[in-house]
Amino acid sequence: MPKHKKKLTKSERREVRLRKARQWVLTYEGTHIVRAYRKRFKLDPACALRDMEEIGALSPEKLAAMKQAEALRLEQRRREREEKERLRFEELFPYSDDRFAFIAGYTSGGAPYGLTWEEMGLSPWDFSDDDEMIEE
Repeated sequence: MPKHKKKLTKSERREVRLRKARQWVLTYEGTHIVRAYRKRFKLDPACALRDMEEIGALSPEKLAAMKQAEALRLEQRRREREEKERLRFEELFPYSDDRFAFIAGYTSGGAPYGLTWEEMGLSPWDFSDDDEMIEE
């Protein structure tokens, strides 16, 4: 019977990857080293930048700029996700907002009135992905 190899732990896999990366960097001839590294080793951007920093493949200035660009990209994705969620909420509940489950009208001063989420026994953010409300 053949014996099965023991699977490597996460830290052991990382050490193997870094050892291979040190050799790979010496042979790389392109201009987008982080992109190629991510594709070669199937990593996310943050992990690839940490590895590049550890093996010394990038200058500190370029590394800092790339980390800042990645942070901006993640912030932009977060904002887009929140905006998409807000639009979805408005589509599901057109006559409501974060305070009122149903806006019956507006006072002469412009303040809305109607049924609040608390009066309904719900929360405006408690709805699942299949567009159904989840009761508390």
